[in-house]
Amino acid sequence: MWRRVSLMLLAAAITGLSPAVGSCETPYPAGPVKLVVPFAPGGTTDVIARILAPRLSADLGQQFYVENRGGAGGVLGADLVAKAPPDGQTLLVFHSGLVYEPALYRQLPYDVEKDFAPVTLLGSVPSVLFVNPGLAARSVTEFIALAKARPGALNYGSAGVGSSGHLAVELFQSIANVKVTPVPFRGGGPAVMAVVSGHVQFMIETAGSVLPQVLAGSVRALAVTGEHRMAELPDVPTMLEAGLQGYVYTTWYGLWAPARTPDAIVGRLNAAAAKVLGASDAKAALEKAGIEAAHMSAERFGALVRSELARWTAFIRGASIPPQ
Repeated sequence: MWRRVSLMLLAAAITGLSPAVGSCETPYPAGPVKLVVPFAPGGTTDVIARILAPRLSADLGQQFYVENRGGAGGVLGADLVAKAPPDGQTLLVFHSGLVYEPALYRQLPYDVEKDFAPVTLLGSVPSVLFVNPGLAARSVTEFIALAKARPGALNYGSAGVGSSGHLAVELFQSIANVKVTPVPFRGGGPAVMAVVSGHVQFMIETAGSVLPQVLAGSVRALAVTGEHRMAELPDVPTMLEAGLQGYVYTTWYGLWAPARTPDAIVGRLNAAAAKVLGASDAKAALEKAGIEAAHMSAERFGALVRSELARWTAFIRGASIPPQ
């Protein structure tokens, strides 16, 4: 299941950089464009948006700027975009957590399929299992042993219910047969700093959010969650290499507009994103943050969103994760 999505993302990165573009009868953008990041500054979603914004500004001739609207695992910021005018002036940069939400919340203020227009995939990134350096665990095996010896005693940080860090740990608990305690924060950045300070003991978070702290020695990386080791962390094993069979977890990131946004505007945004993501400077900036650039046509991205929505709904219900 996890391998299939990784292959889809890889195929998109290789083949998806030349979409068809509809013509805009009226100028677009008509003014500054808001990129809503539904988390606090500092997480991978925020990093991607801030790499994207100035380059879209240069290509489309209007200012693209980032606005952080954290809270409720991304729901507050996503709702802002869902209810925005469908003119392409307010956009959403979100990770694959958007497709987890319908199974995690009893009631959402929007419908993921009906209230958003998928624009494009932006990239994907593995996560890192990392701990506060004071924790007596230097490998995944030692970490699991510690968690089993003290069920529920280890706390982990995340950006809240439905965030990539939350689902990554839920999958870890299921496969490793351990019990740990969640501590939600308003974004991935604050949660990472809570591990650095020792307020929580560990986290599984996207590489872009934690690479600087790992490289600085502020936290200790135990494993990465992709199928292969990361070039930036060559000495850190994958979960598979560390003995946790079946654990592969990759987070993808996308761009959405409000539903009913004209196809011509979606096409213009898609083409501009393709140009940005194909540029060497943007690729280098993303790679430095541990992110692999990827692009899809709006149609293919919409199909990915629908298939992931069905897959994660089945996983969450099968794992008996109670809705919030």
